[in-house]
Amino acid sequence: MMLHGIGASPGTAVGRLVLLGGIDVDMDGDPETAAPGSVEDSLARLTVAIATSREEIVAIAAAARDRIGAEHAAIVEAQLLVLDDPEWYGPVVDAIRAGATPTAAAWATSQEIADLLGSLEDPYLRERSADILDVGQRVVGHLTGSSRAEALSDLSGDVVIGAHELTPTDTLGLDPDVVRGIVTEVGARTSHAAILARQLGIPAVVGATGLLEFANNGNLVVVDGDAGVCTVNPEPDLVDRARADAASRAGRVVLRQTVTTSDGIPVLVYANASSPQDVERAVRWGADGIGLFRTEFFFMQSQSLPDEEAQAAYYGAAAEAAGGRPITFRTLDVGGDKPVPGLHVEAEENPFLGVRGVRLTLAHRRVFDDQLRALARTAARYANVSVMVPMVSGLEELDEVRAVLEEVAPAAAFRFGTMVEVPSVAVLAAEMAEEVDFLSVGTNDLTAYLLAADRGNKHLHYLYTEFHPAVLRVLHQILVGAGTTPVSVCGEVAGDPRSLPLLVGLGFRQLSVSGPLVPEIKARIQRLDSVGIGRIAESVLRARRHADVEAALEELSALVEPR
Repeated sequence: MMLHGIGASPGTAVGRLVLLGGIDVDMDGDPETAAPGSVEDSLARLTVAIATSREEIVAIAAAARDRIGAEHAAIVEAQLLVLDDPEWYGPVVDAIRAGATPTAAAWATSQEIADLLGSLEDPYLRERSADILDVGQRVVGHLTGSSRAEALSDLSGDVVIGAHELTPTDTLGLDPDVVRGIVTEVGARTSHAAILARQLGIPAVVGATGLLEFANNGNLVVVDGDAGVCTVNPEPDLVDRARADAASRAGRVVLRQTVTTSDGIPVLVYANASSPQDVERAVRWGADGIGLFRTEFFFMQSQSLPDEEAQAAYYGAAAEAAGGRPITFRTLDVGGDKPVPGLHVEAEENPFLGVRGVRLTLAHRRVFDDQLRALARTAARYANVSVMVPMVSGLEELDEVRAVLEEVAPAAAFRFGTMVEVPSVAVLAAEMAEEVDFLSVGTNDLTAYLLAADRGNKHLHYLYTEFHPAVLRVLHQILVGAGTTPVSVCGEVAGDPRSLPLLVGLGFRQLSVSGPLVPEIKARIQRLDSVGIGRIAESVLRARRHADVEAALEELSALVEPR
């Protein structure tokens, strides 16, 4: 039986299915029959459960920092804020005082807050709903003496984890040497759990409706994280092919040199990073450089706004870790959806169409001035440093940024570029290319803005896709408009194995992907024939419907990896 979903983490896995159940909480609590002193006992149990949960989250975050980088550890660290939030803790205590058991109080409150956040339009707040449920589940586990963490720690052999939904800490608790794949009934490619699965290198399929209805513990399953398919009780030949593919990927050699297509066309594979440690890992994975260094993470993890000296030291450490390879720093990219300690950002109804990116930094000159001076100092010490600005919508903003640069760092020696994520800049690609040294396409936001579809909205999964004909035509128009100005792609699509032959076929020669994906992407590039994929890519530009693009993708897949 084949269950179709969304490919959330690439790769192929074969294993015996281990199904994780949800939380089953007794919601009864009768204040009339509560024994004297039981409220105090319940509050004491809650305090212990919260303290134990806090210790676990700190330990999980520390392990995540070592395994997959500081940026992704922050996903878990954010859960500490939930435990200290009076909006969560207060209602739990009130419910206990009203007669509810601590288990029922913690879970009911967590569900109520998560449901509220999940109904909001703001993608950042919607994603926080998963954190609330994750924390609630952990606290309840300690109150009841049973948790998913215990179930996940006692696994052996090759297994595939199946669940209605996996939380971020569930995912971080998986051992990739045992857990070969993940399949869930709900989720999105952009959810925290999916992002962490990619970082851990565990193939995953989300949105596989019917998993818990049609599959059982112990079923042999094949997970295809590229195609978004989970096959329950597969035929032997599919199992053999899947195991061969998994073994091939596992034995992949890290390629430290720049790779070329089979007919000799070089394609640079950079990595995305958010800390000097991320850069070190990317270099070990064979990245040709850092195509996107997200500077906002340093701001978000600091207790107050980092000054010029602190930033210069941080950026210098990242450039040092790159070992002379190109490194591109993106200036502060925050807004109402990403709070930064010490920086007052007014809440907005729609922060994704509000004051964010370069709009915000131009409005907070002291912050922008310090960052530009720190980056200029970094470029003076290290070669191959580039700087780009996010959320640019027109030439006027570039003019403003250049004026600021001339004022605060007139001797700045870095290459200067801009993100292409707002449709107006895509339309003006030729004019933009004349003003900068390079362009970097942020496909995540560009796709959302072009299609007026939030990628985190579970009701719009059918609409949000980088494979929409309009998105692909715009990508091509950017490349054509840029002429000889280098253009890189740094969005999620750059690391999607299905899109790789399409991007290279369209003419993109610089990609920036999640660090762990670098070896896989480099290996795939070497199997591409630029002439063959170029012919099919050109036909994609004539596509009228998404189905036409899908047909071309199938043709590309057959050309690159014939069965």
